[in-house]
Amino acid sequence: MGGIFGFVCREPRDLSTVNVGLSRLIYRGYDGAGMTWLNDSLEVTKALGDVSKTPLKVNGKSKVALGHTRYASRGWPTLENTHPLLDCNKKIAVVMDGIIDDYEEIRERLVKQGHKFTSTTDAEVIPHLLEGSRDYLKSAIDIISRVRGIYSFAFIVEGMDKAFVASAGQPIMIGLGDCKYISSDLPSLTGFAENAVILPENSVAEVTPEGVKVYDININVLSPQIKRVKYKEEIVDKGGFPHYMLKEVYDIPSCLVNSYTSLMEKYLSLAAMIVYGAKNIYVIGNGTSLHAGLISYYYFSEVGINANVVSAAEFPYYALQNISTGSVIIAISQSGETSDVIRSIKMAKQRGAVIVGVTNSVGSRLALESNIYLPITAGPELAVPATKTFTSTLVVLRTLSLYTGLNSGKKDRKDLEAFEKDLEELSKQIYTSLPQIEKQAEDAISKVEKDSLYITSSGINFPVALEGALKFKEAALAHAEGIQLGELLHGPIALTNKGYPIIIIKPSEEQAFDLYNKVVKSLSDRGSPIISVSPEGSVKSVETSRDLSPIANVVPLQLMAYKLGVKRGLPIDTPQGLVKAVVS
Repeated sequence: MGGIFGFVCREPRDLSTVNVGLSRLIYRGYDGAGMTWLNDSLEVTKALGDVSKTPLKVNGKSKVALGHTRYASRGWPTLENTHPLLDCNKKIAVVMDGIIDDYEEIRERLVKQGHKFTSTTDAEVIPHLLEGSRDYLKSAIDIISRVRGIYSFAFIVEGMDKAFVASAGQPIMIGLGDCKYISSDLPSLTGFAENAVILPENSVAEVTPEGVKVYDININVLSPQIKRVKYKEEIVDKGGFPHYMLKEVYDIPSCLVNSYTSLMEKYLSLAAMIVYGAKNIYVIGNGTSLHAGLISYYYFSEVGINANVVSAAEFPYYALQNISTGSVIIAISQSGETSDVIRSIKMAKQRGAVIVGVTNSVGSRLALESNIYLPITAGPELAVPATKTFTSTLVVLRTLSLYTGLNSGKKDRKDLEAFEKDLEELSKQIYTSLPQIEKQAEDAISKVEKDSLYITSSGINFPVALEGALKFKEAALAHAEGIQLGELLHGPIALTNKGYPIIIIKPSEEQAFDLYNKVVKSLSDRGSPIISVSPEGSVKSVETSRDLSPIANVVPLQLMAYKLGVKRGLPIDTPQGLVKAVVS
């Protein structure tokens, strides 16, 4: 996964242009960057780290160049895995964004045919599939027709002053200016092009200095959509959004599907077997990761597994004494560097525990310390308040619980298929509903005048109330408290009055409806302003299954917290005194 930026020009252009484009795409990946260009031969340079802070060292000009900034999802953050990736003869250079589902099968077949691989990332199958081609357009069409996944890619070939660009569901576009500019998003084209060709799904473009020709999988010429490139300079590095947090909420629909498709069956099956065979299980994390862990308790309970969910900060004080050979720790950390998590798993390993890591950072300490790890694959998250990593973590944990259920006999393959179908539908529904939810969130939060509020729910959505409260603290610097519906009646309701706002998430469990109605009536009688989150609420969430309802319900909370932060004029992406990963 990552961001693509490049150009095709009539006259040679300075290669530093690609660095500018890649720095605008840094939100798509900062594990490494690379560039390829044509002179007398195909040239390549790569470097690890954040290209926006340390640009690639390139001098000179070229008519054709492609660059990539990488987020490590398949393969560690190493130079070998950094794009561009080459064929055996080093005549074809490819950059890719997205996930290839069946790359292991393809790689195995190509290795048997004699191809030599130098990386462990899925994108490398593409240059080898192109190798030896006599018609690169047709070969690219064959790839998007046969290779499963959601991805886009671009490539150049030695001796050809053109580029080929393909989309198998992952966005990619070509800016129309003095040169033709290839990019993963529109805002990065600001200042380079006034209009851009949006490549349709399952199509390939041939990009030359003279123009862009787009073809479908039957090699019919298409007339693709053209969009105006019109963004303020100060927001181009945030994908056209005023804050990273808002952009990352809008990333959630695509991340849900990416997180599911990037999980590899062999590792899921192994992790599930480990969990099923455990003597005892502890799920640990901090902050947002802990709240995801609390939801996983409901997931694992459904398949007959008792998982103890503990704050990683508290784990050494009482849970550690129960750890021995046969214990399993499911450790969650989006950064993979959280000190409390790393400390706890090291102590647990010394006592014989097996570590199953769940992290958004493949090259992190958590990934290194884990016996097996499952990638969250939400892409880089640059805002301190976590949004898309929370929802993607839930996808990973639910998938792991379903695979564990295959071992316990509580689930079968039909349940996996149903989950995948529900997840795809939820992704589509959130995508189409987000603008409406954002407007409802803004309207609802405009009425909040107090510095404190309650967020409450029951069942599987109770931890969502805790997570929503955390978002209000981080993004809006508001005191918010997440409370279980029934517990609200045992004291906390005394603080409510005509001005004290309450956000109520309607439970997904039918047996909690009586309690929900009772609490709503009690609060209404006291004159408390109620903001309801449900498919029929004042801030509507997308209707979905019980297991996916935490994802549907947390999105309105994230947006309300964001809108309150905007209303207060706060530095939402970088709240004072907070960092992305607590490492000390």
